[in-house]
Amino acid sequence: MKNFRLLMAFVLFFPVFVSHGRASGADVNMAYVSDSPASSAAYWVAKEAGLFKKHGLDMDMIFINGSTRSIQSLIAGDLNFAGAVGTSAINGRMAGGDIAIINGLVNTLPYYLIGKPQIKSPEDLKGRSAAVHIPGTSADFALRLALKRFGVPYESIKAIMVGGAPARIAAVMSGQVDFTVVTEPGKIKGEKAGLKLILDMAKLQIPFQFTCTVTTGQMLRESPDTVQRMARAMAEAIHYYKNHEPEVIKIMQKYTRGQSRSVLEGAYDAYHELFVADTYPTLEGLKTTLEVQASWDPKAARAKVGDFVDLRFVNELRSSGFIKRLYAPAKVTRY
Repeated sequence: MKNFRLLMAFVLFFPVFVSHGRASGADVNMAYVSDSPASSAAYWVAKEAGLFKKHGLDMDMIFINGSTRSIQSLIAGDLNFAGAVGTSAINGRMAGGDIAIINGLVNTLPYYLIGKPQIKSPEDLKGRSAAVHIPGTSADFALRLALKRFGVPYESIKAIMVGGAPARIAAVMSGQVDFTVVTEPGKIKGEKAGLKLILDMAKLQIPFQFTCTVTTGQMLRESPDTVQRMARAMAEAIHYYKNHEPEVIKIMQKYTRGQSRSVLEGAYDAYHELFVADTYPTLEGLKTTLEVQASWDPKAARAKVGDFVDLRFVNELRSSGFIKRLYAPAKVTRY
């Protein structure tokens, strides 16, 4: 009963109106959670490059703003797959949702700490005020993990919950707080306003499940072949992304509704490095997430990483030689 109440609270707190019913066979649907030129691009590529169809999936893609909402819809039975941040998958599972992570597309944090020019290093953050997001979001974890990496206790900063990236960056630019955590667009905006880059977290390669694909227990039990097809399509989408820049830029232009080419090229370059070739989730990153979350959520302290993943599909990509064949050098025929 307790788990049922937790699940209902999770579902009701984030209402989503999706009319798609549960699909069967290879007719499936999924949600992507961002229309920015970032980690959702792999799903766009899989759709537009025909890779879902190549692997036998008639995929209907739905945009749901935010991974918490996509996970809620997955739990409610409206989706077969969802792109998500690992923290949302963890929270959905701990709330009683019958879901699991099946792959990892971005396994580190593409975030930046930016702030007032007077801040010279991460160690200078002690005693300063920070614009933060809701606990459990990727931005919140990015800040906590960055502080942990440099031995700065979270309690030593003055955390002011502001919300999304536009509000956080505005709070720093107006002088209300000293620093915040942002992704690439926020960094560019902040630097133009005279703020200083304090830390590039992507360069630190801190393990974190930033982007992953999540499915339901029902799909895992009743349609494992469909899940395997999804895993193969996404692995090939990453390969396509890394090797077809002009085509990928065009796809990104379509889904971002005409974002400037310079921004798209910057995003392409960043995610060319960030996307994981074999799409294996970061178990270390998930373990770290649970450890950090345990500071305010006792359930996280008792949880095991294996509770949140089903690795048989990415293991098959390795054992079958699928990944090796994708990245094998092209053979040159000599006449």
